[in-house]
Amino acid sequence: MPAVRSFTRGQWEALGRRLDALPEKARDDQHLKVGDGVQSIRTQISTAREKGYTLGELIEQAAQEGIDVNLNSLRYAMRRADKARIHRENKEAIRTYGAAPARTSKSARTTTARDSPPRAEPKQNQSGRENGREVTQMQGNLGFPISPDTENL
Repeated sequence: MPAVRSFTRGQWEALGRRLDALPEKARDDQHLKVGDGVQSIRTQISTAREKGYTLGELIEQAAQEGIDVNLNSLRYAMRRADKARIHRENKEAIRTYGAAPARTSKSARTTTARDSPPRAEPKQNQSGRENGREVTQMQGNLGFPISPDTENL
């Protein structure tokens, strides 16, 4: 079983002072993860895609710059960057236009034909008595009529 490692508070504070004293690194020398790099050049990638370049060709261009990335990593990073952009735009829209419209309860909405299917109405025979319920067909979600199975009752 591995031993739990602990360090003194003085060691952690000394590390904190050392980190505070570090000089700023040049932006060109800072390392970025694939997702962060893709997010920073998302517009250029989109423009290249609109020009007709495939992701494979973009990976070849990246390799010429010394960026070794595979197709799945690039695709995943682009998807994440797009989701982050959409999420950010939605937050800005809510902030700009106020709160999102409140949802209404089902009882406040108007009832549609789908919410309340047609019911079988009792029919009267010639003598005026109810003859039983007539079965009507309903329209299913796919657009074709559905009749209930009344033969095997």
